[in-house]
Amino acid sequence: MEAKIKKWRSPSLGKDMELAVYGESGTPVIGIPTRGATCKQWEEFGMTDSISYQLENGFNQLFVLSSIDDEALLNENASPEQRVIRQQQYESYIVEEVVPYIKDQNSIKFIIIGGVDFGGYHAVTTALKYPEVFGKSIGISGIYDIRPYMDDYYDDDVYYSNPMDFVPNLNKKSLLDKVQDIDFRLVSYEGDKRIDDAVRMDKVMRMKFLDHDLDIWSDGGDEWKLWPQMLKTHII
Repeated sequence: MEAKIKKWRSPSLGKDMELAVYGESGTPVIGIPTRGATCKQWEEFGMTDSISYQLENGFNQLFVLSSIDDEALLNENASPEQRVIRQQQYESYIVEEVVPYIKDQNSIKFIIIGGVDFGGYHAVTTALKYPEVFGKSIGISGIYDIRPYMDDYYDDDVYYSNPMDFVPNLNKKSLLDKVQDIDFRLVSYEGDKRIDDAVRMDKVMRMKFLDHDLDIWSDGGDEWKLWPQMLKTHII
């Protein structure tokens, strides 16, 4: 399926950002690629093909973003403080720019957000922080603890960007009720170097009685063969 590329100057990020749109109607899905990848990655590696039936038949409309992880949490040329601030700017780009754009294109209010690798971090963390915006969050081989990327630096911005830290302290009932409404999927596989993050995030969410599914596939091997199957399984 051919993508429609949409580009605008992002006020949140201070740069031009592109996203790829697949499908004309259906429940909107925000797709976030692996670290540093562009909005065409999902098409190039079979993710869009895996849900082609849903896209071609109007069940889902897919909006794939470009990553800026190499400017944010993975930017070794920036200070840890600058890295986490850039991460927060990307979060603002998703919530304050991408979501309103989707709402202009699609009347369905239920939005799915999903991602792979660091994209999984963005998908789960953003949904946890903005539960009123999203109905479902899919983290595939996600990373849910950013402290290893902070060079021992820690402040409030790191805390509120790190779900392993802030979720245990979610105590406000009104917020917990909104988070409880989200369908969270934590997906990994045996041999995945990120599997510990999924298992730890599962424990944190269970501790707060947050409904979610932890799905560990027994299959190993090429992750780019597994990830499209995982997306297809959990998009429904």
